[in-house]
Amino acid sequence: MTSAERDPVRRVGRWVSVRLQHRDVRIQGDTGDECVSYAGIVITSFENGVEVGERWIPLGGDPSEADDEQLIQQLRDALIWQARCPPKAAGE
Repeated sequence: MTSAERDPVRRVGRWVSVRLQHRDVRIQGDTGDECVSYAGIVITSFENGVEVGERWIPLGGDPSEADDEQLIQQLRDALIWQARCPPKAAGE
């Protein structure tokens, strides 16, 4: 792998990053604030090193079939987007 492929700022073309991430949500209650942490999968889309989109899909401990289908569809959409040829930059 070249350094341009490892560096999202210099990488040419379309690509997606898929990673596990926890997000914290602060909830205000009658007795004070409570913080809840949620696990999820982040799908980030890049085009020529620029982030062009991000989706976060919650990842529960006991996912339903609908949860699994949503995740599969989001991954599928990201990979199809990556496979499409982006417009060429000026000077190419």
